[in-house]
Amino acid sequence: MRRKADLCRAIIPRIAVAALVAALFVAVLPAAGRAGLATAVMIGYDSFIDRFTILEEDTAETVQEFHGGIKNSFEHHTGPVKLGLFSTFQFGNQTIDENFDGELSLSPSSGTRIDLRSNVHWKQFQEGSDYRFGNDYVQSNNYLKLRRLVRDGFIISWKSRFEIIDYEKRTDFDYDYRYLDTGLELELGSFLSRFVRLGAALGFKEAPDTTALGYRRTVADLEVQLASTGGTMLHVAVLGDRRDYRETVRSPYWNVLSSAEFSRIGLSGRSVSVRLESELASFDSPTTVYFDTYFVRGGVRLKLPVTATVSVFVEPRLAVMLCGDFPEERYREGTVVVGIDIIGSETFWATLSYEPGYRDYLAEENDLYSNFYVNRISLMGSLSLPSGLELNAFVSHDPERHARRDDDFSITLISIDLTRRF
Repeated sequence: MRRKADLCRAIIPRIAVAALVAALFVAVLPAAGRAGLATAVMIGYDSFIDRFTILEEDTAETVQEFHGGIKNSFEHHTGPVKLGLFSTFQFGNQTIDENFDGELSLSPSSGTRIDLRSNVHWKQFQEGSDYRFGNDYVQSNNYLKLRRLVRDGFIISWKSRFEIIDYEKRTDFDYDYRYLDTGLELELGSFLSRFVRLGAALGFKEAPDTTALGYRRTVADLEVQLASTGGTMLHVAVLGDRRDYRETVRSPYWNVLSSAEFSRIGLSGRSVSVRLESELASFDSPTTVYFDTYFVRGGVRLKLPVTATVSVFVEPRLAVMLCGDFPEERYREGTVVVGIDIIGSETFWATLSYEPGYRDYLAEENDLYSNFYVNRISLMGSLSLPSGLELNAFVSHDPERHARRDDDFSITLISIDLTRRF
């Protein structure tokens, strides 16, 4: 804990100085600016339940956390300057979390904007915590974006990101690293009609204690959207991510993500959309641990309004996993998502979905995996209560019932909090 204490003593004064500088900066801003200060207190409960089977005996690992916390925010807007300072402190029986965020947006001239964002996150696991691999850490993320409007409908941006993380202990899963990337982005058109965005970036990751995990990263992405006033829209996105590792412990590889959606919304609010997504992993030198795979999933989503605030939806899906080197990895999966959306003005909203289905591994003999039934359930919602109270809830349950009982598995997540704003 001494190392962590030293680290916190090094970072916390910097946060205090940053907050003081921001406060002084705000103090000299014109009085005509708009400022807002808000505080919220909260109490909550989080639960993570992992169920699996060992030698036909059902086993469960459970982490339950009761926590309370406080949020503070300060925002100031005057002319070309926007400033935001946000802090969140949460104390629980399992962990202690503290977040500090700062946002600054400047418009030094017409058509030019500079955005800066910074986050510092400190997480400490309590003595006797139920987390098996709990490891205290401090993480900082910093973003810079310079945006320039060249002419109507044409924007060029330069973006950069710096991330650093420091763990209390070095483990097989947790290691300190520094990451930096920078790149350019071009935008053409309007997102409400025809829009094209093209970006490219170069990044570097350094891990002082394990240089084998350091790499050079090259990223390129393309996004295209075509929309009409009649409610028809086509959206396509492709991202290519290349990582070249400094040593030979892990092979360099390409990861390519793509998605496409064609949708149409009628005057009654009824909508239909066809969706397709894929993920390709291609290694220069495949091994038994890192090997080529190609995942494809498609679906058709139909959404029907029932009332002004309630709508239902259904989406049949078909997914396929392809793997040329290892037949055991190949499967096909068919599911159907059914659900309901409820939006009750500004006081209440909820989304409930249920996704039953079946995954079928294609190899006739498979010692690694077995076929299983899917029954995914998800619930999200928020309810405004009297006296400024707000109740938020998230529940997710994903059980797998396998043909081979020893493979049965399920993950359940529950998160509930009650917030009072001032």
